[in-house]
Amino acid sequence: MRFNVLVSITFLATFAAGRAVIPTDGALAPCSELEALEGAAEKLWGAIVFRSSNAKKARIAAAAPGKAAEKAARKAQAQRARKEYQATTGLPHRKTTFHVPGAPPKLPHTYTGKDVRKAVYDSHKEADRIKGLSKTQQKKSPLKDFNNYKHALPKTKGGGQRPLRNLKVIKGKPNRPPGKEFPLPDTHNPAGVGPARVITQTKKGRHNFKGVVSHDQSRLPGTHGYNDHFKVKGKKPKN
Repeated sequence: MRFNVLVSITFLATFAAGRAVIPTDGALAPCSELEALEGAAEKLWGAIVFRSSNAKKARIAAAAPGKAAEKAARKAQAQRARKEYQATTGLPHRKTTFHVPGAPPKLPHTYTGKDVRKAVYDSHKEADRIKGLSKTQQKKSPLKDFNNYKHALPKTKGGGQRPLRNLKVIKGKPNRPPGKEFPLPDTHNPAGVGPARVITQTKKGRHNFKGVVSHDQSRLPGTHGYNDHFKVKGKKPKN
């Protein structure tokens, strides 16, 4: 559309120039037709700019309610997540550290209590987001059920039979996974996912932080016990 208009204006200007009278002394003589055509071209361009500006304003105005609604929805979601987070018990001190040893080529990861708290908040936010989605869509979520299964290959020292001793099956709901897991980020590449997870449990609408678990990074994919999770003990800050 704009290209066609520009072609039309160019044609008018060229036509006007062709009608100009050039005397023998080289000076361009005034021409009423030229002036009229130039004026018409200017008016045409002004009208196009005006219409384009109005169309842009109309598009912005039409999109504004949708954007405002999206912004309001995100704000409401964040408020609900914050409310659930504030009601979560057992959260670690912000300066507590959780260290996951590395095993070449896998790098070690160290998380703070602040990192863990943020992951718990994000898990509540994600739980709110996936409400009402299909089961297929929910399966794509980073928020997963955590069954606290027995280790396929227990460690010879420590580790216990299960990742978290304090995570029990909810009474009266033996078939329901006792917890939820949400990933902590890769400390070397924050856009990625690290080997550790925060675990929470909800009973009668009350949330409780149960701990941090991680894969044993010395175990190779496909080997026996690779999918085992082990508790990552927090190291409290010195007073």
